[in-house]
Amino acid sequence: MTNKHDEEEPHYLLDSNIVSELIKPKANFDVIKKIAEHTSDCAICAPVWQELLFGLYRMPEGLNKKYLEKFIVDDVHENFKIKNFTEKAADIQAMLRARLERIGKPTQKDDSMIAAIALANHMVLVTRNAKHFEPIQEVSELQIENWFE
Repeated sequence: MTNKHDEEEPHYLLDSNIVSELIKPKANFDVIKKIAEHTSDCAICAPVWQELLFGLYRMPEGLNKKYLEKFIVDDVHENFKIKNFTEKAADIQAMLRARLERIGKPTQKDDSMIAAIALANHMVLVTRNAKHFEPIQEVSELQIENWFE
């Protein structure tokens, strides 16, 4: 795995359901292989970082929590840039939500935030939940890949 401080901007924005595959005892081999092949070209975003930490913080104390914390800090944080929710992303999210509301397909706030960060950074969103993002694709140029397929 390469360091997150490499010069080139990442091409793939990983959703939490992709990142969490790295720690599962029976992880999907294809997903792990794709992440390994593209590590230097992958990032996560602040909302995904929050989801990972929330999952960690709500766990009871013990070995599993220590193992997960080490994984999040040593592997995720060290290997993936974290893309922030910027002013540009906020503008894109507001536009997405307004367009979706207009066509009667309001979307979940977190999904539209993640999609907006991908769009603001010209990135492909990698998620297992492509269906959640289909309405957003109807009103934007959002590109999605599902590495489980």
